[in-house]
Amino acid sequence: MKKITTLILLCVCVITKAQSIISIQEAIANYDYETALKLIEKERTVTTKLLFQKAQALKGLNLPTDALEVFRRITITEPENQRALIEMAECYKLLGNFTDALGCYEKVLQLNPTNKYVQLQHINLLCSLERFKAGKSACDELMKNDSSVVSKRLLALCYEGLEESDSAITCYNTILQTVPEDYLSVARLANLYIKANKMEAAIKCTETYREKDSTNLFVNKQNALAYCLNKDYPIATQRYEYLVNQGDSSHLTCYYLGICYYATENFYEAHDFLNIALKNDPKNVNLLYYMARSCAKTSWKKEGVEYMNQAIALTIPSDTTLTRLYIGLADCYKLAGMPQNQIEALQEQYKYDSKNTKLLYQMGAIYQDALKNNKKAEQYLEMYLKTKPKEKTEEATQLNSKGEIEVGEAAYYNATTKRLEQIRKDRFFKEGIPEKEFKKKEVSTAKEMITVE
Repeated sequence: MKKITTLILLCVCVITKAQSIISIQEAIANYDYETALKLIEKERTVTTKLLFQKAQALKGLNLPTDALEVFRRITITEPENQRALIEMAECYKLLGNFTDALGCYEKVLQLNPTNKYVQLQHINLLCSLERFKAGKSACDELMKNDSSVVSKRLLALCYEGLEESDSAITCYNTILQTVPEDYLSVARLANLYIKANKMEAAIKCTETYREKDSTNLFVNKQNALAYCLNKDYPIATQRYEYLVNQGDSSHLTCYYLGICYYATENFYEAHDFLNIALKNDPKNVNLLYYMARSCAKTSWKKEGVEYMNQAIALTIPSDTTLTRLYIGLADCYKLAGMPQNQIEALQEQYKYDSKNTKLLYQMGAIYQDALKNNKKAEQYLEMYLKTKPKEKTEEATQLNSKGEIEVGEAAYYNATTKRLEQIRKDRFFKEGIPEKEFKKKEVSTAKEMITVE
């Protein structure tokens, strides 16, 4: 009797367990992940299958970090579990961690080098990380056993990344010879032709596709752009109008449709679409230019002036920007041991920063010390000395806000005086010309000449 009772209890347990497993599977199949997680938590025995289901539910609830931890638990006990490694890679991708995702795929490929799904994912990630050389090598390996459109398209993408446009074009044309309906290859091929300024070729390949399907948005975008850049504005306008009517309100579509309207003298329509594009790219000089011209030819003439001034302001760098660039250039010349070029850079800097009179001292010092051109040195040092204020200047040295000793304005003038004295003494001994009387207004506190960076 006890044996029968025990057997019955065992049967009940098995049936209950089976029902629980079925309930979890049904919940996951119905995307009811929260219910699945609750049912899994009730299970006393944790199996690999149960962990997979838990991770799947967490991933379905957009909790990739939690799902990743569960998959990692599986790989600790089963380091060669390919499914767990692939799922970990997917979680890493959801988290934007492409490097670790790549590592997971590479582990799987070590275990199973011919897994096509993993090979494709691996190459896609290499391209995302712009490791196109490695991607091409992986493509070559894949194509030993696979010559599908997907593989060839990935190879073409790697050629694009390596800037081998001719090879990429050849790849896409090869694909289209066997699968002419592959719109992605048509779109990318047209894009390559446009970049190479081969508008007629771009138009031809997109029009060939449009004969079979004139509705594809990807192909129509490239087709419209090719016509626009080829200055076939009426046809380009038709293509862009079709895109807009199909719900395409992207920045580039509005921008180029605005350009087409402007070129065909539909200035009000040009204004409307350029205005939409401008909201997404307010510092685009070309966009501001055409917006200004469109406004000037419509009712928004004052706005046109404003837009054109904005375009000019963006085109001409500010004095602050130019000053910073010439400071850097002068420093580069100094470190490269090119004093004449350093002076030229300082002269350009002075054009945009004339209040910084110490630049005159710096140029004079370079002429005197590095170029041994006392005539030019004297010229610049005298120019600097004339900027000396009548009132008392600050001390030769002073403490800055950080408590550090820095050279004050007086030290520069004192150094200038000593440099001029030295130049005139040198000229006297060299040329026999009496040194001109040089009136000293202040007694120098510096014991020797200073060089200011």
